Amino acid sequence: MQTTLLGVAIAIILALVTALVGPLFIDWNSYRGEFEARASRLTGLDFRVTGAIDARLLPIPTVVLQGVEFGRPDEGSKVRARLLRIEFALGALARGEWRIAEARLEGPEFAAGLDGTGRLAWPVPKLGFDLDGVSIARLHIQDGRASLADAASDARLMLDQLDFTGELRSLAGPVKGEGSFVVAGQRYPYRIAVGRIAEDGGAKVRLTVDATEQPLAAEADVSIWVQRGVPRFEGSLQLARAVGRAPAGAGFAHHRAVAGHQPH
Repeated sequence: MQTTLLGVAIAIILALVTALVGPLFIDWNSYRGEFEARASRLTGLDFRVTGAIDARLLPIPTVVLQGVEFGRPDEGSKVRARLLRIEFALGALARGEWRIAEARLEGPEFAAGLDGTGRLAWPVPKLGFDLDGVSIARLHIQDGRASLADAASDARLMLDQLDFTGELRSLAGPVKGEGSFVVAGQRYPYRIAVGRIAEDGGAKVRLTVDATEQPLAAEADVSIWVQRGVPRFEGSLQLARAVGRAPAGAGFAHHRAVAGHQPH
């Protein structure tokens, strides 16, 4: 009996050591095609890994992809990032659930906006799995860059040093978090909360943006949905300037509300 138990114990120890040390001797880059194929099937996007690939099972199941890019097959624009690191919850992974304990995206760059007809130009994925089946307990986005453009008016806005820290209860929402971005040298902290995606594809969004060097704040409480590729908005927008040295959110000098706004 003792010999049997000892044999089982040794087998378990060897299995753990293999899981912990084995990945060090595996060239995960040889599985690049498999990583790309599975990601493409799940998202409906062209997915590429241009840098090194690393994976670990213990102590925490982790995948690190350096140099990722993805986009719609029929569009030239791509989303690119220096690094994507994902840590899975071990217990949930053993049950076949996609519960991500922490995800970190470094240096993402993307372009979004409206084309000449007012349609949204953005690599929205067509996910091949249940949106409620994936959650991210902690999501960190660092040093991002976003280019926002309106082709009809030729207007363009560049967001630099875009950061975000928050959580996604599921890919269908709700989502909440905070961060900051830089426009023309001015840093703007923000807080955002997005509700669950409704059956019509819409979602409620609450966004607050402050200016660190100016007593100015903006707050939007809107419903957003896309109708035949054209984004629609309904809700309110408040622009406020604090009086004197009052704390943020107090002593507003003026505000403006916009309801049922639709882009031209």
